[in-house]
Amino acid sequence: MKKILILFSLSFLISIGSYAQNNKRTSAYMYNKNKQYDKAMNAIDEAILNPKTEKDSKTWMYRGIIYYNIANDTSAAVRELSPEAANISVESFAKALEYDEKGGSQGEIALYLLNLTNIFYQRGADGFMNSDFESAVTNFKQAFDIAQIDNRFDTIAAFNVGMSGIYSDNPEIAAEYLKKCVDASFMDPRVYLFYSRAEKQLGDTSKTFEILSQGRELFPNDNSLQLEEAQLYLETGENDKLIKSLKEAIASDPTNPNLYRVIGQTYENVGDIDSAIENYKKAVEINPDFGDAIFNIGAIYVNNAAVLYTEANNLPYEEMEKYNKLKGEADAYLYLALPYLEKSLELNPDDKVVIGALKEAYANLKMNDKLKELMNK
Repeated sequence: MKKILILFSLSFLISIGSYAQNNKRTSAYMYNKNKQYDKAMNAIDEAILNPKTEKDSKTWMYRGIIYYNIANDTSAAVRELSPEAANISVESFAKALEYDEKGGSQGEIALYLLNLTNIFYQRGADGFMNSDFESAVTNFKQAFDIAQIDNRFDTIAAFNVGMSGIYSDNPEIAAEYLKKCVDASFMDPRVYLFYSRAEKQLGDTSKTFEILSQGRELFPNDNSLQLEEAQLYLETGENDKLIKSLKEAIASDPTNPNLYRVIGQTYENVGDIDSAIENYKKAVEINPDFGDAIFNIGAIYVNNAAVLYTEANNLPYEEMEKYNKLKGEADAYLYLALPYLEKSLELNPDDKVVIGALKEAYANLKMNDKLKELMNK
């Protein structure tokens, strides 16, 4: 009889303990309902530590709701109760789903998760706008992870993680999440643009070209991908491919003066001066104040003149006829250069390079009045 009484007493104690923990959960629920979030938080945190309720879906759901309310409250004092409330809420709802064998709470939890996604999206956007790109990565990644809990693939969140990763100098995470977008067939040319930049930062030039090629195949008229490919060809010194790529870019965007400037520079690099000048002039036709293209034309004529002046000055004295001929040709180039150099000075009055080139031109052409005007600059 004594043994029976002892067993009965133990059973009674166990029941009391279980009741106490359920009571904690009930108390947390009531505190939350009355917006006494500090007390609700303490009560629910005690409830989840007990072995009897640590695998109870309802307990974890209440915890998710309480911490969600703290994270979403307009009062800074409430939010300060738990700075990590939003993350704890996500963790709690994930646990609630894990232990909800019958799936009765999935619909309600899905709504909370959607609202939590919006919180992390806003935090990510704020970080990005304030150039806190590491914060943007963290928060957009959490938004992506929430979708995974809800068995969704959030391509926008993945893209934002990747883009923020580029700006935070974290090419590894950028490449990881942008690849997820590619694998999910997220049709946005920016995915391929930033993915290629991530691989470029990682030093994989071959992979970079592969991504850009794939992107251009999907978006043949996207100028940003064409320019990115052209820039890569420029950096790797593949001038023939660069010119081909730039011509394709010009065909899709024929009024872009910068494309003509870049292809002009490329032609200049390979020694095709006539084609360089032709394209620089097209750039200036589109934008009459395009300083780089204007100066480049003047610089070509000045350089041509300099070659001829050097050749003339190296001639022996008895070859005066040839000297005069070469000097005349050099002077002709300087006269061609003058309107471009003068326009460059008009656009950039303090540019020392332009001022120096004009002084030399005026001196060689004996344009002393104009030279005198420049002497004080």
